[in-house]
Amino acid sequence: MAKSQLTFNKKERAKKKQQKKQEKQERREINKSNNNKGKSLEEMFAYVDEFGNISDTPPTQVYKFKEEDLHRPADIEDEFLYGKVSYYNETGNYGFIRDNETRETVYFNDKLAGMVLTLNQKVKYKYTRTKQGNQISEVELM
Repeated sequence: MAKSQLTFNKKERAKKKQQKKQEKQERREINKSNNNKGKSLEEMFAYVDEFGNISDTPPTQVYKFKEEDLHRPADIEDEFLYGKVSYYNETGNYGFIRDNETRETVYFNDKLAGMVLTLNQKVKYKYTRTKQGNQISEVELM
């Protein structure tokens, strides 16, 4: 009598393979039913109301701009800041100005300042951001 060629391991592998195929087919069916491709343009639109809420229905009335919406706020860089020279290197002719309010430091040298500043001198200044850090652009003595 001939012995069967199918062993327990072969049967189990075949079952697992068939189960994976079945799971893959089920995932395909789910993805097909949830497919968002091919929607019309109107179905893909999202509308934002004046309060920032997103909805799929268009607004009933057109938003009218107020006069204050059209004005840009004044730049902080347009105003002078107040501080004092917190560090000065006489051999290198450079130093730092510490802001009175934020306590941030701004770099300066004699060429940028256009004058020689001394330690603990009170100044009124403007600065710009550079890749090396903040540098003064204008300085006035107080």
